[in-house]
Amino acid sequence: MESPKGMRLVAVVVLSAVIGALAGSLVTYGLLSGAVRVPSRAQVKSVGVDVFNDADCTVQLAMIDWGFLEPGQTKNCSAYLKSTSNVAITVSMITEDWNPLNATSLIGCIWDTEGRQIIADEVLAVNFTLTVDQATTGLKSFSFTIVITGSG
Repeated sequence: MESPKGMRLVAVVVLSAVIGALAGSLVTYGLLSGAVRVPSRAQVKSVGVDVFNDADCTVQLAMIDWGFLEPGQTKNCSAYLKSTSNVAITVSMITEDWNPLNATSLIGCIWDTEGRQIIADEVLAVNFTLTVDQATTGLKSFSFTIVITGSG
């Protein structure tokens, strides 16, 4: 008959064998699995527009200086719009940040390109027109920002 020490030794050996067998089956299972790699690629839609002084698009238009204006006068400014998008876009323009605020009721700024669609990298000649109302009095200077947006 075996001693209790010997039985414990046999139990430890058997337990070690069982744990080893389980660990081996986990490793074997891991070796039987596989992976598939599927490459993918896409382009991210990019929408943008820049404004230039010249048709070659080398000098960005930083500011329009309309100079001195009289009531009832209209002035034009030509520029070049370039799409920096990788898709066709539709362009629109608004004005904002008028100083003084009441100048918006006396002065108007429009362009000849509203709602026009342009394709990627296209350069388009545009014309801005500023009109001062005939009834304008007391306005000595003004400023505002032209915001051109491309959407698509």
